[in-house]
Amino acid sequence: MDNQPKQPLSVKIDGWLPYALPVLGGLLGVSYVNMVLQAFVNPVLAIVIGVVAGRILAFGIGKLLRPKR
Repeated sequence: MDNQPKQPLSVKIDGWLPYALPVLGGLLGVSYVNMVLQAFVNPVLAIVIGVVAGRILAFGIGKLLRPKR
């Protein structure tokens, strides 16, 4: 295992961002629905909005971390 090349931190972050930020967005959507009960007609909508916002944010941050080609 020691002979594996070391990856820069930006590559590692770029690897887990597409997974972590949508999950975090979904959790924030669940929290919002639980705190503000009358905010949405369908509570699943808040969760979906959080997941989509997290995915978009992950794409934007990943785009900034990747070197220009």
